[in-house]
This record gives sequence, C-alpha cells and structure tokens, in this order.
Amino acid sequence: MKATRIPIDDARWWEFVSSHPDAGPFHLPAWTTVIADCYHFEPFALVVQDATGQIIAGAPVVAVRSLLCRRRWISLPFSDNCSLLTRPGTDVHDIVATLAEYVFASRASELEIRTDLPPAADRHPVQVGYIHQIELPPDPHDLHVRKNHRNLSNRARREGVEVVRGRSSEDVATFYRLHTLTRRRLGVPTQPRRFFDLIGDRIIAQDHGFVGTALLNGKPIAAALYLSFNGTLISKYHATGAAPSDYGVNHLIDSEAVATAYAEGCHTLDLGRTDLGADGLRLYKNGWGATETPLVYTHISEAAPDLGFPIQGGLSRQVIRISPPWVTRALGELLYRWTA
Repeated sequence: MKATRIPIDDARWWEFVSSHPDAGPFHLPAWTTVIADCYHFEPFALVVQDATGQIIAGAPVVAVRSLLCRRRWISLPFSDNCSLLTRPGTDVHDIVATLAEYVFASRASELEIRTDLPPAADRHPVQVGYIHQIELPPDPHDLHVRKNHRNLSNRARREGVEVVRGRSSEDVATFYRLHTLTRRRLGVPTQPRRFFDLIGDRIIAQDHGFVGTALLNGKPIAAALYLSFNGTLISKYHATGAAPSDYGVNHLIDSEAVATAYAEGCHTLDLGRTDLGADGLRLYKNGWGATETPLVYTHISEAAPDLGFPIQGGLSRQVIRISPPWVTRALGELLYRWTA
C-alpha cells in the first residue's frame, strides 16, 4: 500500500466517501472547499491505495501555515470530529503508519486528524473536550429525554414560539446576524460572513443541511445551523441573539432537530463538540439522551505538538463584550485563519 495526495474534487475521493458507511458531513468535499476557500488554505484528500490503485483509506485535509510559517496538515479545521475513513477489513495500524511515513517525507511538520487513533511513538493524542451523539432508536418513544427538557420545549410552544426550517440565503443571513450578537455576548470572535455564505451555497443549498429559526410573533429570536449527510445530522452552530432566552427556545429548537432527524431517516443526531470545562453544556446535551465520548485529536508528528494560542482570553473577552458587533467580526477575520 502507498499514501498519496489527490485533489479534493477527484471523483475517486467522492466515490469513496459516498459509499463509506462511516462518512459524515465533515467528509463532504464541499465542506473542505468551504474551509479552504474562506481561509485561503490548500485542500486535498490524503489517501492510501492498495496494489491495484484502489483507495482503501483516506481523510480530507487542508495545508495551513502558522504565523512563523510552520506548515501543518489538518483534517479538518472548524470540524468537531472528522474520522479517518478506512475500508472494512484493513489494518488501521498499517494505514496510519503508511500515512505517517508519507507525512514525514513531506514538508509538513505534522498531520492532525480530529479523531482518536491507535497509539504509537509518533502519535500524540490530545483531549479537547467531548462529543455528544444521539443514536436514534427506531421508536422515538424509546429516546430517553430528560423531563425538564420536554417541559421547557413545551413551554416555548405555549409562549407562541415556532421553529421553521429553511435553506435560503436569507435564512443563513438571519442566522449570521443572531450568531454575531451571540458571539459578542460571549466575548468570542465571529467567523467571517463569507464562511457562512459558502456553507449556504455549497452545503445547505445542496440539501446537506438547513437553518432552524425560532420565531416569536414573526421575529427571529434564535437559530441553529445543521449539516447532514449519510444518515447523520450535526448541530453545528447555535445562536440566541443579544440575550439568551429564558423560556426554553433552545430546548424547542433541539426538540425540533430530533423530530427532523427522524423525519429524514437519520440514525444519528450529533450535538457537536463540548469544550473542556463546559460542564453545564455537557449536562444539557446528556439530557437529550446523548452518549458522551471524550473528543481526542491525534497529532502525527515526530515531536509533541505545539497547541498554539487561544483565540480569546480574559481581556479580549471583555473588550468584545463592550464593543460594537463589527469588532467581533473584525477580530474573527484577523484571527481564525491563524488558529486553525
């Protein structure tokens, strides 16, 4: 077997992804191009081929450079969990060893794969948080949702909140406006507008996701952006505007996401990454009947990885909170490319 790079839009890669039972939304070639084109990264698929040239394993990758021009390969930035896809029956140890040999012979200092891989001296696992996934039982009544979650969802309905699904550019724009206000409230930079415009054009408009918007008296008060592919629905971003709702709007949005997952025949609802220390969010996600798993990213490199710098700290958080919304957008334009 041998490792090589092929274009991310190569038909062989799409054929491999579209036929693989474990492929999810983050494996879509379009998702890689969204990231690459927004942040000016070099995209490709890193694959392992057998003696006949057939792809037996692979991952979508972008090549990034640090401020010090350190070259890294990542699969993939801004993606919560992106597993290495391998053909059933292959030896994962041999696959990863083949990839490592190829990486070390290249100009890249490391390959980061956003999943846990078998241990070895040149693999450095780093736990970054937790992933919460709901394996949907055939009967929705068998889903063990915390009573309080159901009560708050029903409360939002009684208050007159309704959740509508949409795939238009206007739906994405509404989400982005609320997202910017949410990030400002949290003191966190906002991703560039073009990032979400590209998601709208290449992912959502192609029926691989949607925006769920909560309306009260016809006014958007919260929204969430979802990605879907191959039976998996991912809750990627939530937004609740300038102030968080106090009557169960987010509970209602997630309740509707569960209903949508069932309606579209999904087997998994992925509630996304939860950072270390976010115990309240972990409790909330577990309340939907999700299975919590440590989220580990594996760095394939000869030395322990340099984890870079946090995108926000105490002082910057306070500055963002008291600044106009354009400040959080400007900081996002400046910082996110260098913190991939």
